Amino acid sequence: MGKFFGSLLRKRGSRVSTINDWLQIQIGGPEDVKKKRPKGQNRIKSTKYTLITFLPQNLLEQFRRIANFYFLVMTIISLLIDSPVSPMTSLLPLVFVIAVTAAKQGYEDILRYRTDNVVNSSPVTVIRDGKEAIVKSEDVCCGDLIVVERDCDVPCDLVLLRSTDPHGKCFITTANLDGESNLKTLMVPRDLPTVDLPEMHKLGMIECESPTTDLYSFNGKIELKGGEGRVLPLSAENVLLRGSRVKNTECVIGCAVYTGMISKLQLNSRLTRNKNASSEIYINRFLIVILVALIAIVTLLYFLKRYNELFVIPKLTYLGDATDSYSLKQFLQDYLSFLILFNYLIPISLYVTIELQRVIGSWFMEWDLELYEKETDQPCVVNTSNLNEELGQINILFSDKTGTLTKNEMNFQQCSIDGSKFLFRKTRLEEEETKALLDINKFSASQRIFFQALSICHTVQVASGSLEEADAGNAKKELLASAKTGPPEMYSISDITEESHNSSQQSELNVSHTIESSLSGHPNGANSTAVSSDVNPLLVSSDSYGIERRKRPVVVKRSPNFARSNRMHNAPAIETNGSQTLDPNGASSGVDPMQTAPNYRPISLQFRRSTSEKDLPQSWEAQNGQAPGHRRAHSYGAPNAYLSNPISASTPPTSVLFRSTSTASRESYAAPTFTRQPTFLVRAESQRRKNEIRDFIFTLDYQASSPDEKALVEACANLGMVYTGDDDETLRVRIVPPHMDYKRPFAKPKEETFQRLHVLEFTSDRKRMSVIVRDTEGRKWIYTKGAESYVFPLCANSSAQLVSKTDAHISEFARLGLRTLAIARRLIAEEEYQDFLIELGQANSSLENRKQLSEECYSKIESNLDLLGATAVEDALQDDVADTLVSLQAAGIKIWVLTGDKVETALNIALSCGHIPPDAKKYFIIDCKNREEMLLHLNALDREIIFGIGQECALLIDGKSLGVALAEASSEFRDVAVKCTAVLCCRLSPLQKSEVVSLIKSSNENYNTASIGDGANDVSMIQEAHVGIGIMGREGRQAARCADFAFAKFCMLKRLLLVHGHYHSVRLSLLVLYFFYKNIVFMGIMFLFQFHTLFSSSSVYDSLFLTLYNVIYTSLPILFIAISEKPYTEEKLMRTPQLYKKNTDNKQLHWPYFLMWVLFAIYHAVIIFYFAFCLFSYNNVILNYGQTVAFSCFGTLLIWTVVVVVNLKLWLESMYLSFWYIFTIVISILGFIITTVIYNVINLDYDTDIYWAYNNLLASLPVWLWILLTSVACLVPDYTIRMLQRALEIKSFSIFPGKQRKLKMREKLEDTYL
Repeated sequence: MGKFFGSLLRKRGSRVSTINDWLQIQIGGPEDVKKKRPKGQNRIKSTKYTLITFLPQNLLEQFRRIANFYFLVMTIISLLIDSPVSPMTSLLPLVFVIAVTAAKQGYEDILRYRTDNVVNSSPVTVIRDGKEAIVKSEDVCCGDLIVVERDCDVPCDLVLLRSTDPHGKCFITTANLDGESNLKTLMVPRDLPTVDLPEMHKLGMIECESPTTDLYSFNGKIELKGGEGRVLPLSAENVLLRGSRVKNTECVIGCAVYTGMISKLQLNSRLTRNKNASSEIYINRFLIVILVALIAIVTLLYFLKRYNELFVIPKLTYLGDATDSYSLKQFLQDYLSFLILFNYLIPISLYVTIELQRVIGSWFMEWDLELYEKETDQPCVVNTSNLNEELGQINILFSDKTGTLTKNEMNFQQCSIDGSKFLFRKTRLEEEETKALLDINKFSASQRIFFQALSICHTVQVASGSLEEADAGNAKKELLASAKTGPPEMYSISDITEESHNSSQQSELNVSHTIESSLSGHPNGANSTAVSSDVNPLLVSSDSYGIERRKRPVVVKRSPNFARSNRMHNAPAIETNGSQTLDPNGASSGVDPMQTAPNYRPISLQFRRSTSEKDLPQSWEAQNGQAPGHRRAHSYGAPNAYLSNPISASTPPTSVLFRSTSTASRESYAAPTFTRQPTFLVRAESQRRKNEIRDFIFTLDYQASSPDEKALVEACANLGMVYTGDDDETLRVRIVPPHMDYKRPFAKPKEETFQRLHVLEFTSDRKRMSVIVRDTEGRKWIYTKGAESYVFPLCANSSAQLVSKTDAHISEFARLGLRTLAIARRLIAEEEYQDFLIELGQANSSLENRKQLSEECYSKIESNLDLLGATAVEDALQDDVADTLVSLQAAGIKIWVLTGDKVETALNIALSCGHIPPDAKKYFIIDCKNREEMLLHLNALDREIIFGIGQECALLIDGKSLGVALAEASSEFRDVAVKCTAVLCCRLSPLQKSEVVSLIKSSNENYNTASIGDGANDVSMIQEAHVGIGIMGREGRQAARCADFAFAKFCMLKRLLLVHGHYHSVRLSLLVLYFFYKNIVFMGIMFLFQFHTLFSSSSVYDSLFLTLYNVIYTSLPILFIAISEKPYTEEKLMRTPQLYKKNTDNKQLHWPYFLMWVLFAIYHAVIIFYFAFCLFSYNNVILNYGQTVAFSCFGTLLIWTVVVVVNLKLWLESMYLSFWYIFTIVISILGFIITTVIYNVINLDYDTDIYWAYNNLLASLPVWLWILLTSVACLVPDYTIRMLQRALEIKSFSIFPGKQRKLKMREKLEDTYL
């Protein structure tokens, strides 16, 4: 593979060579300036065709279908022989079907081409030969230096070489890659020398591995030029992948390594296998049966014709002498003539009608308002319309838990510290045994160390920049507001206080929005009339204190690697020294020199960096610049709820607040009005300061790689340990002390700093992450956080007793459905740390097995840990998840939940959401080590199910045991597990999830499976199942993009399956059976006609009727009912999930149904033909003017009756009758009449002569009576059987054994004699 990519790149002319499957890329591109760079190297292509290949490739794909290929052969044969009918009868329908399908596929490919062009033509800034240039994205070459600015997408895979961040960091989001929307941190390679920008192309050579699909690994190195000659290792943290987006970093520069179709994103975007609906198996079976019947009919008629030629025709002297010789040519002529005559037994328009039905049906799902989520403006999305009917065939549903059954919104609930359990109470801890409330001042040493570990053992980023910037930004906003409307209240993190424990127990009363009165005078001695609001001062708006989305301050902070910038962002002006300001609405009383700076960047790349993200205008912002409140903002009171002293730019902030009465509050509580009641004031101030803490945390805007990590950091901040960001790997944690009296001056909080030395990243194999830090005393510590099953074995023997207590607490947390993590740490000796550095350096320098060597190095340092405790966070259930799961189980769908959580946590969630019935017998398979143990468990479970006499049984298995089952006893595990009511698989990796789905698909029972998930880790499971369903959740859109169907909430799955799945299954079954029925009626009459023509292979129909029968006469009603049929109302299907079972396993496409439709078709053909035959044989004087009818009237009368009967038959079989549907039936019959009238008045001597024949029939009253009589005779049995089934509630076709009935009989026999 590497050689292929290398040769491909060399052919394109780039400076790329391969040595032992490794790529060598010159930084900055080829050194030869005169050499022309290749174009299109970074072009992406998602189209299937080109202008040259479209026609041959599309035709090849279409003629792979048996019906299309069959009609192609028939058309060729009809052109080669003396055809009994016009070749156009086969050619025109074939051309119509091929053209419609080709137009549909061509249009879809044009849309893909336009989308590709938008991406390929997007401008990219590159540095070539020390000069900046803007080129199209498709013209980027390997080795080019690419400039990527904030909020821009990365155009190809880059090695990061320069960042405006002073510490060499780059923050990105990778939602397009792995579905995760959280910030990730990349780094410029360590020890990379700083050179001027014009000299960057002389840095050296990058040597890296050939591109792979793994998004999380990269092995390479930089060989520096010049006298240094050093080699710097490259890893995944140094690479920006195509599809990621730069955030919170003003600008970065990288060297292109993988471009175009060999970038990691494109390698992961390869088309997966095509999924086909199970109904196509039955359609192909029916086609084979009809094809065999066709060959049998043709062969029978041929031999009957030869018999007549040998024994009958010689006796009929008026026919002349019989031919003496019989050649091969005559044989082919006779045999193929019959084949051409009956080729309409194969319904050519079946496929194109199915395609149209599926596409229109997918539109109905996307238009369904019940599948539309108003909050996010997200409708249902159908990515694969050819699986619509599969939604009604699901037997087993595989579901993820986190983000699918739960909301993926984490809230810190409980913790275990030093063997004691505590409950989290917003700003305090409550000890479970004593019920004592502890604030940060009363924490013991172990408690402080525990939360200190939580506040630094993470990779959380503060999106708003440093704390000083956030404080400064808020202060400037308040100064701006003060200049406009009134005096704001100035607070920073140091102003956030909490009352003492004596008053804390009463502070939970929600009185923050109750407005009280106070007669206290202004501190300056004057009564204040200024108005303030109950809006958090940290988020105060500049326009009448309206709540506005937080605007992060723009603070210029330059990297030493970049010159001062001349280009500035258009940020709102702020007043710093009394100068005039520009308000958010654009009105200004002066000119800010920063606003008049030109918006450009000179060639020398003079960048400036804002250390905080500047919000871009959003689509929902009002035209006047105001925006809705922060999404986490709470309801605040009305203006004039607070009064404070006027504050000017030079006035220090005060901590004393006074209240005035207000009746305009947005929220009202039944609390009495009071005056001078300090207790209530303290309570109100306590609640207000809780809100301040919460709002300031939102102001910091923590960005984490997982919601669990963010919940833990926010919990620490609420308790008073506020993580305020990192500066050059220096972690800062502020300790905010509480105070008893709200009027007491605020003391400056203490700040703890730690130097972060290393981050040992979390992986799905390690199930933990660690950080190595150095405290202010120079000691080095390692803090580890992860799954208890992986952390406990790393703890020292001295922690054995604590491990036992903590494990018991973790089990209690899990039974409450909480997600748990264990926390540990230890002191690292200097000598041990130096050894670790040496081993880690060797591992990073290795180009092979780098990951394995690094993890071995990590394992050595992560040992002999001292356990600190454990955390428990809650993940709330999705809306209506219990009702959805219970309904699906009632519909006969078995549900398997595949999760990475531990067994106890998953079990509690499964019980609370209804996945496992409360009275079900639960069987656990935990820590199974080999095949023998697994077989013992499976045999015991099998006996429990058999002798349980109908009792529901649930299986719970962990990842370790499942690995044994998949590797050593897969078939035994599958056969027993599918008998369980519910299956819960815990601690699974993404690969194991897909393996479980694949195992069930391999069953001989042919289960139809569906998988549903919301994260990138569910993609493999979603793509493996027969039907993949994605939820557009908090973990990104990767699952939704890879799924066949996607929507916003799990509860919508109920409607998708029970309503849309049921409807589409019924509709497709009716469509397929009706197509075979109407063609058998059509050709059945032709077959009977041959017995009365000495098997002469003559056609009873005119060629026009053969051509238009499937195109006009019978196509519209079946298409309409196939997209609108509703055997039950939507409400009944939602209330009665058991109705879903009526269509599973494609019951309505089984042989009994097909044979019944065939029998009706034969009956109708016999009735129509012999009624007409008798009419013409015994008395053919049926015309108004008393003349006998011609032979041309016979065929015309037959086709007229066929069109009427088959359309009325469809009306009889339909359940949902609408005026539009009846109109389609009427218009189809009228379409036959109109086309035939036009055709028969034109004297064409082309095929048969029906000149004026149909007009004579139309004018004949006996003909109309005959059609009425024939139609009634045909449809009376259909109507009678249908009414008897409804009146007597007879189950259809119960006399046929069928596959399901045979299986039930076999199971009953086995249970009886076991």
